[in-house]
Amino acid sequence: MYPYVRLFRVILTRSFRTKVDFHNQGEDSINLMVLPQDIDPFMELNNGRYVTLLDLGRFGYSINVNINQFLKQNKWSLTITGTYNNYRHRLRIFQRFKLKTKLLGYDEKWFYFFQKAVKNDKTYMASVVRFAFTSKKGIVFPKEVIKAMGQEYNPGKLDEWVQDFSKHQLFKK
Repeated sequence: MYPYVRLFRVILTRSFRTKVDFHNQGEDSINLMVLPQDIDPFMELNNGRYVTLLDLGRFGYSINVNINQFLKQNKWSLTITGTYNNYRHRLRIFQRFKLKTKLLGYDEKWFYFFQKAVKNDKTYMASVVRFAFTSKKGIVFPKEVIKAMGQEYNPGKLDEWVQDFSKHQLFKK
């Protein structure tokens, strides 16, 4: 089941924060605990649940930058277009950890988040999440999104290691 109670907590706590710019390179952090509904038969955080919990980090970041107002104004929404996950260490039942979320930037087609599960300064799981803005007509490319934000379009700012993810897609047209 989707973690609606946790989502509500994220929405509630983030709603009262001072809003920051979408391009703020700061890292957002959410405190979480591995609960019984999160575990697999090995009594550790299930890899599928990690991915579901990443949603919470992106929702928190989105509320911090007040993206809902921007989306409504432009009649757009957001969609995940790909993820790359790397699992390093096990988080066991009832262990607490932080979920950290940071916007990496964009290229000509996509935007990218970097998210990681951290406990005691040790990264247990990390993910690069590729996403897009969408309209009724389909994908809204970053050039148009950045222009609507009143920012200067510069896809060259994205680190090369992130650009490699777009070059090595599983599905090509």
